[in-house]
Amino acid sequence: MSETSGRLPLTAPARTVLGFGPLALLILAQLSAASDRFLITLVTTPVKQALGLSDAQLGLLHGSAFVILYALTMPLIGSLADRGHHRQILLASIGLWTLATLGFGLAGSFAVLFLSRLALGLGQAGLVPASLSLIAHGSAQGRMARNVSLFTAGGSLGQSFALLAGGAILAWLVLRGGLACPGLGPLPPWRALFLLACLPNLALILGAVAVRLPRAPPAARAGLKPAWTWILRRRRIYLPHFAAAACAVLMGRTLAAWGPTLYVRDHGMSPAESGMVLGGLLLIGGPLGHLSAGLLLDRVARARRRAAASRLLGFGLMAALPPAIVMAVASDRTLSLAAFTLLTAVIGFTAPPAVAGVQLLTPVSLRGRVSALFVAAVTLTASGTGPPLLGLLADTVFGAEYLGRALMVLYGLVGVPGILLAFRAARMGRPLTGAGR
Repeated sequence: MSETSGRLPLTAPARTVLGFGPLALLILAQLSAASDRFLITLVTTPVKQALGLSDAQLGLLHGSAFVILYALTMPLIGSLADRGHHRQILLASIGLWTLATLGFGLAGSFAVLFLSRLALGLGQAGLVPASLSLIAHGSAQGRMARNVSLFTAGGSLGQSFALLAGGAILAWLVLRGGLACPGLGPLPPWRALFLLACLPNLALILGAVAVRLPRAPPAARAGLKPAWTWILRRRRIYLPHFAAAACAVLMGRTLAAWGPTLYVRDHGMSPAESGMVLGGLLLIGGPLGHLSAGLLLDRVARARRRAAASRLLGFGLMAALPPAIVMAVASDRTLSLAAFTLLTAVIGFTAPPAVAGVQLLTPVSLRGRVSALFVAAVTLTASGTGPPLLGLLADTVFGAEYLGRALMVLYGLVGVPGILLAFRAARMGRPLTGAGR
Protein backbone atom coordinates (compact mmCIF):
# COMPACT_ATOMS: atom_id res chain seq x y z
CA MET A 1 0.00 0.00 0.00
CA SER A 2 1.34 3.47 -0.88
CA GLU A 3 2.28 5.79 1.95
CA THR A 4 0.18 8.50 0.43
CA SER A 5 -2.93 6.46 -0.13
CA GLY A 6 -4.67 7.91 2.91
CA ARG A 7 -5.35 4.49 4.42
CA LEU A 8 -2.13 3.93 6.32
CA PRO A 9 -2.43 2.50 9.83
CA LEU A 10 -2.26 5.13 12.56
CA THR A 11 -1.25 2.53 15.12
CA ALA A 12 1.88 0.44 15.12
CA PRO A 13 2.05 -3.31 14.64
CA ALA A 14 3.58 -5.60 17.23
CA ARG A 15 7.16 -4.56 18.06
CA THR A 16 9.83 -4.60 20.70
CA VAL A 17 8.59 -2.47 23.58
CA LEU A 18 10.71 0.54 24.53
CA GLY A 19 12.27 -0.44 27.86
CA PHE A 20 13.56 1.69 30.70
CA GLY A 21 17.14 1.73 29.40
CA PRO A 22 16.45 3.12 25.91
CA LEU A 23 13.90 5.62 27.23
CA ALA A 24 16.31 6.82 29.92
CA LEU A 25 19.01 7.24 27.27
CA LEU A 26 16.73 9.41 25.13
CA ILE A 27 15.66 11.54 28.10
CA LEU A 28 19.26 12.06 29.24
CA ALA A 29 20.30 12.91 25.69
CA GLN A 30 17.53 15.51 25.47
CA LEU A 31 18.60 16.93 28.84
CA SER A 32 22.22 17.16 27.72
CA ALA A 33 21.28 18.71 24.38
CA ALA A 34 19.21 21.44 26.02
CA SER A 35 21.90 22.09 28.62
CA ASP A 36 24.65 22.42 26.00
CA ARG A 37 22.44 24.66 23.87
CA PHE A 38 21.57 27.08 26.70
CA LEU A 39 24.99 27.08 28.36
CA ILE A 40 25.90 30.15 26.34
CA THR A 41 23.45 32.24 28.40
CA LEU A 42 25.78 31.90 31.41
CA VAL A 43 28.90 33.18 29.67
CA THR A 44 27.59 35.97 27.45
CA THR A 45 29.53 38.69 29.29
CA PRO A 46 32.95 36.96 29.49
CA VAL A 47 32.71 35.81 25.87
CA LYS A 48 31.87 39.34 24.77
CA GLN A 49 34.80 40.76 26.74
CA ALA A 50 37.30 38.09 25.69
CA LEU A 51 36.62 38.30 21.95
CA GLY A 52 35.35 41.86 21.64
CA LEU A 53 31.92 40.91 20.29
CA SER A 54 28.99 43.23 19.70
CA ASP A 55 25.49 42.60 21.01
CA ALA A 56 24.37 41.92 17.45
CA GLN A 57 26.96 39.17 17.11
CA LEU A 58 25.88 37.70 20.44
CA GLY A 59 22.29 37.71 19.22
CA LEU A 60 23.30 35.73 16.15
CA LEU A 61 25.07 33.17 18.33
CA HIS A 62 22.03 32.78 20.59
CA GLY A 63 19.51 32.31 17.80
CA SER A 64 20.20 32.23 14.09
CA ALA A 65 23.51 30.38 14.19
CA PHE A 66 21.90 27.44 15.98
CA VAL A 67 18.51 27.44 14.26
CA ILE A 68 19.59 27.59 10.59
CA LEU A 69 20.99 24.07 10.13
CA TYR A 70 18.84 22.69 12.94
CA ALA A 71 15.65 23.51 11.05
CA LEU A 72 16.90 22.88 7.51
CA THR A 73 18.37 19.42 8.11
CA MET A 74 15.88 17.96 10.57
CA PRO A 75 13.34 16.86 7.90
CA LEU A 76 16.08 15.03 5.97
CA ILE A 77 17.24 13.31 9.15
CA GLY A 78 13.62 12.39 9.82
CA SER A 79 13.66 10.42 6.57
CA LEU A 80 16.66 8.46 7.83
CA ALA A 81 14.87 7.82 11.12
CA ASP A 82 11.89 6.33 9.29
CA ARG A 83 14.30 3.99 7.50
CA GLY A 84 15.33 2.57 10.87
CA HIS A 85 18.80 4.14 11.31
CA HIS A 86 18.12 5.23 14.90
CA ARG A 87 21.37 4.15 16.53
CA GLN A 88 23.53 5.65 13.79
CA ILE A 89 21.64 8.94 14.00
CA LEU A 90 21.97 9.11 17.78
CA LEU A 91 25.70 8.37 17.70
CA ALA A 92 26.40 10.90 14.94
CA SER A 93 24.20 13.50 16.63
CA ILE A 94 25.76 13.24 20.09
CA GLY A 95 29.28 13.05 18.66
CA LEU A 96 28.87 16.13 16.46
CA TRP A 97 27.28 18.36 19.06
CA THR A 98 29.95 17.32 21.59
CA LEU A 99 32.69 18.40 19.17
CA ALA A 100 30.75 21.62 18.53
CA THR A 101 30.55 22.33 22.27
CA LEU A 102 34.30 21.80 22.58
CA GLY A 103 34.91 23.98 19.52
CA PHE A 104 32.92 26.83 21.04
CA GLY A 105 35.00 26.69 24.21
CA LEU A 106 38.26 26.81 22.25
CA ALA A 107 37.17 29.38 19.64
CA GLY A 108 39.35 32.43 19.17
CA SER A 109 37.12 34.45 16.86
CA PHE A 110 33.48 35.19 16.10
CA ALA A 111 33.69 33.14 12.91
CA VAL A 112 34.69 30.00 14.83
CA LEU A 113 32.01 30.66 17.45
CA PHE A 114 29.41 30.97 14.68
CA LEU A 115 30.57 27.77 12.97
CA SER A 116 30.48 25.96 16.31
CA ARG A 117 26.87 27.01 16.90
CA LEU A 118 26.00 25.94 13.34
CA ALA A 119 27.54 22.53 14.06
CA LEU A 120 25.70 22.35 17.38
CA GLY A 121 22.39 22.90 15.60
CA LEU A 122 23.26 20.33 12.94
CA GLY A 123 24.22 17.76 15.57
CA GLN A 124 21.14 18.28 17.71
CA ALA A 125 18.85 18.16 14.66
CA GLY A 126 19.14 14.38 14.68
CA LEU A 127 18.07 13.81 18.28
CA VAL A 128 14.37 14.72 18.10
CA PRO A 129 13.30 12.79 14.96
CA ALA A 130 15.26 9.68 15.95
CA SER A 131 13.91 9.78 19.51
CA LEU A 132 10.29 10.42 18.55
CA SER A 133 10.44 7.67 15.95
CA LEU A 134 11.78 5.24 18.57
CA ILE A 135 9.14 6.30 21.09
CA ALA A 136 6.33 5.98 18.54
CA HIS A 137 7.47 2.52 17.42
CA GLY A 138 8.41 1.16 20.83
CA SER A 139 5.81 2.53 23.26
CA ALA A 140 3.29 0.08 24.65
CA GLN A 141 -0.37 0.70 23.89
CA GLY A 142 -1.63 3.71 25.83
CA ARG A 143 1.82 4.89 26.93
CA MET A 144 3.12 6.87 23.96
CA ALA A 145 2.02 10.30 25.20
CA ARG A 146 3.49 9.56 28.63
CA ASN A 147 6.82 8.60 27.09
CA VAL A 148 6.76 11.69 24.85
CA SER A 149 6.10 13.86 27.91
CA LEU A 150 9.07 12.29 29.71
CA PHE A 151 11.24 13.03 26.67
CA THR A 152 10.07 16.64 26.33
CA ALA A 153 10.53 17.13 30.09
CA GLY A 154 14.20 16.35 29.49
CA GLY A 155 14.49 19.61 27.56
CA SER A 156 12.99 21.58 30.44
CA LEU A 157 15.31 19.87 32.89
CA GLY A 158 18.24 20.62 30.59
CA GLN A 159 17.51 24.35 30.66
CA SER A 160 17.28 24.25 34.44
CA PHE A 161 20.46 22.17 34.64
CA ALA A 162 22.34 24.71 32.50
CA LEU A 163 21.37 27.50 34.91
CA LEU A 164 21.82 25.62 38.19
CA ALA A 165 24.69 23.18 37.66
CA GLY A 166 26.36 25.32 35.01
CA GLY A 167 26.21 28.35 37.28
CA ALA A 168 27.65 26.42 40.21
CA ILE A 169 30.48 24.97 38.11
CA LEU A 170 31.24 28.38 36.63
CA ALA A 171 31.43 29.91 40.13
CA TRP A 172 33.82 27.11 41.18
CA LEU A 173 35.97 27.72 38.11
CA VAL A 174 36.06 31.45 38.82
CA LEU A 175 37.29 30.75 42.36
CA ARG A 176 39.99 28.47 40.93
CA GLY A 177 40.97 31.03 38.33
CA GLY A 178 40.18 28.64 35.47
CA LEU A 179 41.44 25.16 34.70
CA ALA A 180 44.78 23.81 33.54
CA CYS A 181 44.29 21.20 30.82
CA PRO A 182 47.13 19.06 29.38
CA GLY A 183 47.76 20.02 25.78
CA LEU A 184 45.58 23.12 25.98
CA GLY A 185 47.28 25.03 28.75
CA PRO A 186 45.44 27.22 31.27
CA LEU A 187 41.83 27.89 30.29
CA PRO A 188 39.75 30.80 31.63
CA PRO A 189 36.54 29.82 33.45
CA TRP A 190 34.14 30.21 30.52
CA ARG A 191 36.29 28.08 28.20
CA ALA A 192 36.80 25.43 30.89
CA LEU A 193 33.02 25.28 31.41
CA PHE A 194 32.45 24.18 27.81
CA LEU A 195 35.27 21.66 28.04
CA LEU A 196 33.73 20.07 31.15
CA ALA A 197 30.29 20.08 29.51
CA CYS A 198 31.59 17.58 26.94
CA LEU A 199 32.37 14.88 29.51
CA PRO A 200 28.78 13.67 30.20
CA ASN A 201 28.25 13.26 26.46
CA LEU A 202 30.95 10.59 26.34
CA ALA A 203 28.78 8.47 28.64
CA LEU A 204 25.82 9.08 26.33
CA ILE A 205 27.82 7.80 23.36
CA LEU A 206 28.70 4.63 25.27
CA GLY A 207 25.06 4.22 26.22
CA ALA A 208 23.92 4.62 22.61
CA VAL A 209 26.34 1.87 21.61
CA ALA A 210 25.37 -0.54 24.38
CA VAL A 211 21.62 -0.11 24.85
CA ARG A 212 19.16 -2.35 23.02
CA LEU A 213 16.89 -0.19 20.87
CA PRO A 214 13.46 -1.28 19.60
CA ARG A 215 13.49 -2.71 16.10
CA ALA A 216 11.19 -0.72 13.85
CA PRO A 217 10.14 -1.79 10.34
CA PRO A 218 11.70 0.65 7.84
CA ALA A 219 9.39 2.79 5.75
CA ALA A 220 8.73 1.63 2.22
CA ARG A 221 9.70 5.05 0.87
CA ALA A 222 12.03 7.32 2.75
CA GLY A 223 11.69 10.61 0.88
CA LEU A 224 9.90 13.68 2.20
CA LYS A 225 7.25 13.70 -0.55
CA PRO A 226 4.97 11.13 1.17
CA ALA A 227 5.11 13.17 4.39
CA TRP A 228 4.31 16.43 2.59
CA THR A 229 1.47 14.73 0.69
CA TRP A 230 -0.01 13.33 3.88
CA ILE A 231 0.16 16.72 5.63
CA LEU A 232 -1.32 18.64 2.70
CA ARG A 233 -4.20 16.21 2.29
CA ARG A 234 -5.06 16.76 5.94
CA ARG A 235 -4.01 20.38 6.13
CA ARG A 236 -7.25 21.47 7.80
CA ILE A 237 -6.10 19.79 11.00
CA TYR A 238 -2.30 19.79 10.61
CA LEU A 239 -1.81 23.47 9.75
CA PRO A 240 -3.82 24.93 12.67
CA HIS A 241 -2.22 22.40 15.02
CA PHE A 242 1.27 23.35 13.77
CA ALA A 243 0.46 27.05 14.14
CA ALA A 244 -0.98 26.67 17.64
CA ALA A 245 2.08 24.68 18.69
CA ALA A 246 4.31 27.42 17.27
CA CYS A 247 2.47 29.98 19.42
CA ALA A 248 3.06 27.85 22.53
CA VAL A 249 6.75 27.33 21.75
CA LEU A 250 7.19 31.04 20.98
CA MET A 251 5.83 31.88 24.43
CA GLY A 252 8.20 29.40 26.04
CA ARG A 253 11.28 30.48 24.07
CA THR A 254 10.59 34.16 24.79
CA LEU A 255 10.21 33.50 28.50
CA ALA A 256 13.44 31.48 28.54
CA ALA A 257 15.34 34.23 26.70
CA TRP A 258 14.02 37.25 28.62
CA GLY A 259 12.88 35.87 31.99
CA PRO A 260 16.19 36.42 33.83
CA THR A 261 16.50 39.94 32.39
CA LEU A 262 12.93 40.77 33.45
CA TYR A 263 13.73 40.01 37.09
CA VAL A 264 16.98 41.95 36.91
CA ARG A 265 15.22 45.05 35.56
CA ASP A 266 11.85 44.87 37.31
CA HIS A 267 12.79 43.34 40.67
CA GLY A 268 16.40 44.38 41.22
CA MET A 269 17.91 40.89 41.21
CA SER A 270 21.49 40.33 40.13
CA PRO A 271 22.04 38.27 36.96
CA ALA A 272 23.50 35.38 38.99
CA GLU A 273 20.66 35.47 41.51
CA SER A 274 18.06 35.64 38.77
CA GLY A 275 19.54 32.68 36.92
CA MET A 276 19.80 30.48 40.01
CA VAL A 277 16.31 31.32 41.30
CA LEU A 278 14.58 30.89 37.95
CA GLY A 279 16.55 27.71 37.28
CA GLY A 280 15.26 26.22 40.54
CA LEU A 281 11.67 27.23 39.82
CA LEU A 282 11.92 25.85 36.30
CA LEU A 283 13.06 22.56 37.80
CA ILE A 284 9.73 22.42 39.66
CA GLY A 285 7.26 23.82 37.16
CA GLY A 286 8.55 22.44 33.87
CA PRO A 287 8.51 18.69 34.60
CA LEU A 288 5.22 19.03 36.49
CA GLY A 289 3.51 20.44 33.42
CA HIS A 290 5.08 17.98 30.99
CA LEU A 291 4.24 14.86 33.01
CA SER A 292 0.69 15.85 33.95
CA ALA A 293 -0.13 16.55 30.30
CA GLY A 294 1.36 13.23 29.22
CA LEU A 295 -0.72 11.27 31.73
CA LEU A 296 -3.90 13.10 30.74
CA LEU A 297 -3.23 12.72 27.03
CA ASP A 298 -2.70 8.97 27.37
CA ARG A 299 -6.14 8.66 28.94
CA VAL A 300 -7.90 10.41 26.08
CA ALA A 301 -5.74 8.66 23.46
CA ARG A 302 -6.82 5.27 24.78
CA ALA A 303 -10.39 6.36 24.06
CA ARG A 304 -9.35 7.04 20.42
CA ARG A 305 -9.97 10.77 20.85
CA ARG A 306 -7.14 11.90 18.60
CA ALA A 307 -8.48 15.45 18.30
CA ALA A 308 -8.21 15.82 22.09
CA ALA A 309 -4.49 16.60 21.77
CA SER A 310 -5.25 19.87 19.98
CA ARG A 311 -7.95 20.62 22.54
CA LEU A 312 -5.53 20.11 25.43
CA LEU A 313 -3.08 22.40 23.65
CA GLY A 314 -5.79 25.07 23.49
CA PHE A 315 -6.59 24.71 27.19
CA GLY A 316 -2.90 25.04 27.99
CA LEU A 317 -2.63 28.26 26.00
CA MET A 318 -5.71 29.62 27.77
CA ALA A 319 -4.25 28.78 31.17
CA ALA A 320 -0.96 30.52 30.33
CA LEU A 321 -2.42 34.01 30.03
CA PRO A 322 -3.48 34.71 33.68
CA PRO A 323 -0.12 33.80 35.30
CA ALA A 324 1.68 35.72 32.54
CA ILE A 325 -0.28 38.84 33.46
CA VAL A 326 0.39 38.42 37.19
CA MET A 327 4.10 37.75 36.60
CA ALA A 328 4.40 40.83 34.41
CA VAL A 329 2.55 43.39 36.57
CA ALA A 330 3.08 42.18 40.16
CA SER A 331 5.32 44.51 42.14
CA ASP A 332 5.82 41.89 44.84
CA ARG A 333 8.73 39.64 43.89
CA THR A 334 7.37 36.55 45.66
CA LEU A 335 4.01 36.81 43.91
CA SER A 336 5.68 37.34 40.56
CA LEU A 337 7.96 34.34 41.05
CA ALA A 338 4.99 32.17 42.05
CA ALA A 339 3.27 33.21 38.83
CA PHE A 340 6.46 32.43 36.90
CA THR A 341 6.49 28.91 38.36
CA LEU A 342 2.85 28.36 37.37
CA LEU A 343 3.53 29.79 33.91
CA THR A 344 6.45 27.41 33.31
CA ALA A 345 4.22 24.50 34.38
CA VAL A 346 1.45 25.55 32.00
CA ILE A 347 3.82 26.10 29.08
CA GLY A 348 5.33 22.71 29.87
CA PHE A 349 1.79 21.30 29.77
CA THR A 350 1.43 22.40 26.13
CA ALA A 351 4.46 20.42 24.90
CA PRO A 352 3.12 16.82 25.06
CA PRO A 353 -0.17 17.54 23.25
CA ALA A 354 1.71 19.59 20.66
CA VAL A 355 4.25 16.84 19.93
CA ALA A 356 2.29 13.67 20.71
CA GLY A 357 -0.73 15.09 18.89
CA VAL A 358 1.26 14.94 15.66
CA GLN A 359 2.21 11.34 16.44
CA LEU A 360 -1.42 10.36 17.01
CA LEU A 361 -2.51 11.88 13.71
CA THR A 362 0.30 10.38 11.62
CA PRO A 363 0.79 6.85 10.25
CA VAL A 364 3.56 4.84 11.87
CA SER A 365 5.69 4.78 8.71
CA LEU A 366 5.64 8.59 8.40
CA ARG A 367 6.07 9.68 12.00
CA GLY A 368 9.79 10.39 11.84
CA ARG A 369 9.46 12.63 8.79
CA VAL A 370 6.26 14.40 9.83
CA SER A 371 7.63 15.00 13.34
CA ALA A 372 10.85 16.40 11.86
CA LEU A 373 8.92 18.78 9.60
CA PHE A 374 6.78 19.80 12.56
CA VAL A 375 9.70 20.49 14.93
CA ALA A 376 11.71 22.27 12.23
CA ALA A 377 8.85 24.59 11.27
CA VAL A 378 7.86 25.34 14.86
CA THR A 379 11.44 25.91 16.05
CA LEU A 380 12.33 28.18 13.15
CA THR A 381 9.17 30.26 13.65
CA ALA A 382 9.27 30.45 17.44
CA SER A 383 12.99 30.97 18.01
CA GLY A 384 13.30 33.32 15.06
CA THR A 385 10.48 35.71 15.98
CA GLY A 386 9.66 35.54 19.71
CA PRO A 387 12.71 36.96 21.51
CA PRO A 388 13.47 39.63 18.85
CA LEU A 389 9.82 40.74 18.79
CA LEU A 390 9.77 41.24 22.54
CA GLY A 391 12.95 43.31 22.33
CA LEU A 392 11.38 45.40 19.58
CA LEU A 393 8.27 46.03 21.69
CA ALA A 394 10.41 47.02 24.67
CA ASP A 395 12.58 49.36 22.59
CA THR A 396 9.91 51.09 20.52
CA VAL A 397 6.71 50.98 22.58
CA PHE A 398 7.15 50.37 26.31
CA GLY A 399 10.77 51.18 27.11
CA ALA A 400 13.42 48.97 28.67
CA GLU A 401 12.06 49.55 32.19
CA TYR A 402 8.69 48.01 31.26
CA LEU A 403 9.82 44.68 29.89
CA GLY A 404 7.08 42.88 31.81
CA ARG A 405 4.36 44.86 30.09
CA ALA A 406 5.90 44.13 26.71
CA LEU A 407 5.89 40.42 27.55
CA MET A 408 2.24 40.59 28.63
CA VAL A 409 1.22 42.24 25.36
CA LEU A 410 3.23 39.76 23.28
CA TYR A 411 1.57 36.85 25.08
CA GLY A 412 -1.82 38.34 24.29
CA LEU A 413 -0.96 38.87 20.63
CA VAL A 414 0.30 35.30 20.30
CA GLY A 415 -1.78 33.41 22.85
CA VAL A 416 -5.26 34.41 21.67
CA PRO A 417 -4.71 33.33 18.03
CA GLY A 418 -3.01 30.19 19.32
CA ILE A 419 -6.10 29.29 21.37
CA LEU A 420 -8.40 29.78 18.38
CA LEU A 421 -6.14 27.74 16.11
CA ALA A 422 -5.86 24.89 18.61
CA PHE A 423 -9.62 24.56 18.98
CA ARG A 424 -10.06 24.81 15.22
CA ALA A 425 -7.63 21.90 14.83
CA ALA A 426 -9.65 19.97 17.42
CA ARG A 427 -12.87 20.55 15.47
CA MET A 428 -11.24 19.51 12.22
CA GLY A 429 -9.87 16.38 13.88
CA ARG A 430 -13.20 15.03 15.06
CA PRO A 431 -13.78 12.98 11.90
CA LEU A 432 -10.49 11.15 12.64
CA THR A 433 -11.70 9.98 16.04
CA GLY A 434 -11.60 6.22 16.12
CA ALA A 435 -9.44 5.98 13.00
CA GLY A 436 -6.96 3.22 12.83
CA ARG A 437 -8.85 0.74 14.93
